[in-house]
Amino acid sequence: MELNSVAIYLLLVIFTFLDAGNGSRFNQEAEDPIKRSDFPPGFLFGAATSAYQVEGAYLEDGKSLNNWDKFCHSKGCAEDGENGDIADDHYHLYMQDIEMMHSLGLKAYRFSISWSRILPSGRFGEVNPLGIRFYNNIVDNLIHKGKRLVSFK
Repeated sequence: MELNSVAIYLLLVIFTFLDAGNGSRFNQEAEDPIKRSDFPPGFLFGAATSAYQVEGAYLEDGKSLNNWDKFCHSKGCAEDGENGDIADDHYHLYMQDIEMMHSLGLKAYRFSISWSRILPSGRFGEVNPLGIRFYNNIVDNLIHKGKRLVSFK
């Protein structure tokens, strides 16, 4: 399965030390292996993302420019000219990202909303129904996969 988001990548790095199935480290030489049982009952293992860093879909489906879009397109912002136009393409690959979180046994996903996708003309403009649909699709699929916590920023 292809890695699509920075948060998922970081979780995979973490899970190289913490096995989602039995809590043992892959590195058997560790003196104090980390186990899921080391965490309090009810602790939710999860992932978190930031809209600009993962969504991509720069100007698709009615999204307008936001401050990060403008800043990251300015000369000298990034040494190699990188920006969030495509990012991790979560906008198109969210189903694969949710499936990956599910396969890792994660129970929570915290994500932020790109307000320029929801309200492309600002708070006095029309609501973008395609932006609403995108976030509704994420929530619906998280619920379908049994995620217990979804929070918005």
